[in-house]
Amino acid sequence: MQYSIVCYSVLNACEVASNMACYDGIEFGHRASTSDSTEALYASTRHQGFNEVVRGRILAGNYFLLKRNYDKYFLQAQRVRRLISQDFANIFKEGIDVLLTPTTLSDAMSYTDYISEDNRTRCEKEDLFTQPVNMAGLPAINIPMEISTSGLPVGLQLIGQSFKDKRLLTISKWFEHQVNFPYSDLVNSIE
Repeated sequence: MQYSIVCYSVLNACEVASNMACYDGIEFGHRASTSDSTEALYASTRHQGFNEVVRGRILAGNYFLLKRNYDKYFLQAQRVRRLISQDFANIFKEGIDVLLTPTTLSDAMSYTDYISEDNRTRCEKEDLFTQPVNMAGLPAINIPMEISTSGLPVGLQLIGQSFKDKRLLTISKWFEHQVNFPYSDLVNSIE
């Protein structure tokens, strides 16, 4: 689990760099009004069209994918992803149907707390238990368990086996009924 955030950070940045390459303002995406040169158009388009987080991931992804860094970062992250996946497969081979883990280290964040932290810090803190599951490509679901003393929900994560989504959803539904979490009536509270 300790390597999954680093693995995710590398692979996510590479994926973002690869996927966002087509949004150059020429054929796809926002186009800046500058016409000084093609390079200036690309730079202005990406600066205007992508926020700081996306631009940072594109730069990091391109760095990880450079020929001199490819083996050191990208391939190593792929190896770690495979090891994470194998760890889960070994657990499930022991006859376990689903795993139950915390979803986060604490209760849900308030909106004010959420917008006050940068995305990377928040990701490192809050995604600790969900990233290994994402790296392994397994189905998982969060189920709210109770309301914390601060009035925000606390959730548990159920992790299922590959291609056993129906089993995971069936167990999740049963679990949800056992917990009997107090849902808010949002429709009537808005009116």
